[in-house]
Amino acid sequence: MSPDSLLECDRIRWPNVTGLSKNDIVVADRAYGTLPGVGYLMGLQADYVLRVRGSGFSIYDQNEQKIDLLAQFTGLKEGESAEVMAYCLINGRYEPVRFCAFRKDEDSERKGLKKLVKINQRKRQSKPVSDLQQNYNKYIIVMTSLGQTVSCAQVLELYRMRWQIEIAFKHLKSIFRYNEMPARLSENILTWFYGKLLLAALCETMVNTGRFSPSRQR
Repeated sequence: MSPDSLLECDRIRWPNVTGLSKNDIVVADRAYGTLPGVGYLMGLQADYVLRVRGSGFSIYDQNEQKIDLLAQFTGLKEGESAEVMAYCLINGRYEPVRFCAFRKDEDSERKGLKKLVKINQRKRQSKPVSDLQQNYNKYIIVMTSLGQTVSCAQVLELYRMRWQIEIAFKHLKSIFRYNEMPARLSENILTWFYGKLLLAALCETMVNTGRFSPSRQR
């Protein structure tokens, strides 16, 4: 199956992903953690760090026997991380995939469960959170093509950086209203965007240098 047909199969989650090539690293959340998506990136020779969903797909050992991914990490304690090599059936072949997991603390687990309840109320007609969802909520599990030269901790840190970018975009949308384009022509939109970006950079610099400290000292 070609990369184009793989993209078509997973068009909902990979609608506008272009320009990727060898040595690029794609970091994305659970919506993109699918086998067609991985196959698409493999076709482009791009690396990836993708969040894993519960029951998203089957995992196999070296003997092509199905295994329980979650069971590989049940011994982890709060704040600990571990990894496991397994195989996934991609394009009709068993391809090696590396999985890295981090055990959440109680507060993060509680927040994640609260979020799951809201998601289920919105998408599953108020169905309760399943046991599988609760168990996966205890961990952050990512799948990656990065080799052993990149440690498990570095893989997880790379994924954590994705969330920091998400927070930055949320701030830009809420404070500077980046999602409200006042123009239609591409030239005008770029001018408006770069002006907003400059304003955000100036505000960030002034806050970080303490220009507005409570004591009024510079």
